[in-house]
Amino acid sequence: MDFMEISRKRKTVRRFSQTPVEQEKLEKILEAGRWSPTAVNLQPQRILILNTSESLAKVREFCSFGYDQKYVDLAKECEDKEKGGVNFYYGAPLVLFVCYDADACWTHPQSGESSGVTDATIVATHMMLEAASLDLGSVWISYFDQDKAREMLKLPENWKPVCMLYVGYPADDFVPNTSLGGHRKPLSETCFYNELSERI
Repeated sequence: MDFMEISRKRKTVRRFSQTPVEQEKLEKILEAGRWSPTAVNLQPQRILILNTSESLAKVREFCSFGYDQKYVDLAKECEDKEKGGVNFYYGAPLVLFVCYDADACWTHPQSGESSGVTDATIVATHMMLEAASLDLGSVWISYFDQDKAREMLKLPENWKPVCMLYVGYPADDFVPNTSLGGHRKPLSETCFYNELSERI
């Protein structure tokens, strides 16, 4: 399978089977992240692997919010009818909680900005694509209560959360939301040669 096949194969999954992700596949996903490029190769990513019922219950807790119709309209799976809110945990058996160590990042000499978010994002992307190559579904989650997550997961102060990857086998009854995925804008809308007036 070449890279474009993997890129197109990757689908956002919001309903997971409870079949555990095999340790061998988990290790391949983590290795893909380990070999991702980071600024000056400082590798500030810190990944918390959550795969016990106790840990996943915490994820459900810090992904719970008050009811918001716009999110239900985007993905009915997030509607929490039991609590009358929305919840962005979709039952994945494996959650990769991706952070960066603020003390281990490169800092831009002019802007003073840390490379941490960029580094962690690249790592998460590589892990997501490796999951797709292994016939696993995934979804990228950035909407969660970071303060609550930090407290519940006992994160060190220098660990800065960036996102979570939910990983697992899609549930038998999962149907991809074609209104959110699949469509891509033409390159002529997003890419330019040399000057903004020169569209592809």
